[in-house]
Amino acid sequence: MPVLHLLRHGKLLPNPERRFIGRRDIPLCEEGVRQALFWKKELACVPFREIWSSDLPRCRETAALIVQDRPLAVTPEPAFREISLGSWEGLCKQEVEARFPGAFDERGRDLWNYVPSGGESFAMLARRVLPALRRRLLALPPDAEALLVAHAGVNRVILMQYLALGPGDFFALPQPYAACTTLSYSPEDLSRLPA
Repeated sequence: MPVLHLLRHGKLLPNPERRFIGRRDIPLCEEGVRQALFWKKELACVPFREIWSSDLPRCRETAALIVQDRPLAVTPEPAFREISLGSWEGLCKQEVEARFPGAFDERGRDLWNYVPSGGESFAMLARRVLPALRRRLLALPPDAEALLVAHAGVNRVILMQYLALGPGDFFALPQPYAACTTLSYSPEDLSRLPA
């Protein structure tokens, strides 16, 4: 039964205007580095077979800090990137409302399926993430342990599917910076992951 340690990247530099981040390249702050080093120590005895991360720098940096003394390389996986918010990235709520009148309210009415201009919906994110996770887990030996360092949206999609929750529960799954959850996948769990 493969075991997945699912970790959100460490804390980022401050975002006081609460601008939409999405795939923007924002580095870890000092606290984020400390969080990664905390998990390096906490997970030191876990015999990881593989380490995967989103290919965005904040996840690769977090993963590299955690495994820096191990003989394992971090495998970046584009499928585990954060959701693309398209034209909204870098904007605050007021700027989105000014540039795309009515779009913010429309998104609020159907958060799971709404696609910002040039971006993705959370449903699209799930269709990208879950088959990649299935492929990676099925390639592991039966009792192997792996680490995945990803993003709040990606991790929530994985947790939602694992817990058999619906789209309405998406934001009920807390994913603070550096949150770590351990999931054991039985053959039945693996069979439920979309191909």
